[in-house]
Amino acid sequence: MKKKNSSPRKKMIAALIAVISLVMVAVFVLAVSKRLKTRSEQEEKIESLSQTVKDIEEENSKIQETIDNGENESYIERVAREDYNYVRPEERVYYDSEQE
Repeated sequence: MKKKNSSPRKKMIAALIAVISLVMVAVFVLAVSKRLKTRSEQEEKIESLSQTVKDIEEENSKIQETIDNGENESYIERVAREDYNYVRPEERVYYDSEQE
C-alpha cells in the first residue's frame, strides 16, 4: 500500500520541481533580456557620444586654425575686408549695383 501513496507523492514532487524549474528559467530569460536591452541602449549612447566628440574635435580644430591664422596679417586683412567691409584709409571701393 505504501507504493500507491508514494507514487502520487513522487508525481507531485516531480510537478513541483518542473514548475520551480520553469519559473527559474523564466526569471533567467527575463534577466538576460533586460541586460541585453540595457547593453544595446548603452552602445547606442556610446555611439552618439562618440559622434558628439568627433563634431567637437572638428569644431576645436577650426577654432584653433582661426586662432593660428589670427596672428597672420594677411588673414586678418582678408577677414576685415570680406566679413566687415573694411577699407584702407584713402581707399575707394566700388560696387556693381547690377550684381545680385
